[in-house]
Amino acid sequence: MVNQRNSEISPEAVAQLCVEYWKLSTATERALTVLEDKDGKRLQAQLKYSKRQLEVILQELGLRLVDFHGELYHAGLAVSVDNPADHDEEEELIISKTLEPTVMSDMTVLRLGRVIVAPKQNEEE
Repeated sequence: MVNQRNSEISPEAVAQLCVEYWKLSTATERALTVLEDKDGKRLQAQLKYSKRQLEVILQELGLRLVDFHGELYHAGLAVSVDNPADHDEEEELIISKTLEPTVMSDMTVLRLGRVIVAPKQNEEE
């Protein structure tokens, strides 16, 4: 039954729901690495199906989740950095881990992502 008083859902609430789903999905993927094949394959299939369903729903709502993992960090990215004090401002940094994805609606940020950054390793090393 739908609550008539709250029939309109805020974009922020939808964004939060998407982030929570993403975190659960990411944790499930990590857990799959330690499950036996039989159980793991069933759970992996369910996770794949659920991710596809989320993508369809996000598309219908005009939303998308952005994971910047592995990208070069710069101040213009729609993320907040959880470990900024760990590095010098002059250091070239990459996104080493996404804690929460950025939620976008077209080119509008609904919710900033949260990331951990690390120094970029030189190719010669």
